[in-house]
Amino acid sequence: MESKMSGEKPELTKRESQVAELIAWGASKKEVPDLLRKLYGGRAISVHTVENTLRGIYAKIHLNKATELSVWWFCRHCGVDSSLSPFNRLKEAAIAVAFLIILLPQTLNADLSAIRPARIRTVRIERVQTRKD
Repeated sequence: MESKMSGEKPELTKRESQVAELIAWGASKKEVPDLLRKLYGGRAISVHTVENTLRGIYAKIHLNKATELSVWWFCRHCGVDSSLSPFNRLKEAAIAVAFLIILLPQTLNADLSAIRPARIRTVRIERVQTRKD
């Protein structure tokens, strides 16, 4: 899947790719330093460094959340068709909202009778009995 803002595929550094993979597979930010050391070796990094690395990743691929990163990573690395991505559904949702904005004012009357039922007035009938004398 390509980044949302541009047509080019963002290039992540080796470390960014490793962090993105671990986050995509569900690791927490606190687990990433230990997993990096166990899986890839190298020197230890702090949770703060993981957070900074994630900020860089999000900036490069124009995303904001770990769930969005997971979708991006699996679409890019596991052959998942990008048409299944929730980002494509955002376009469909925007079109639906536009139609609602266009159609909603036409369905409502000025007095909002479409959403508020008219008040039913009850009429009180009194019976008058006349005496026959």
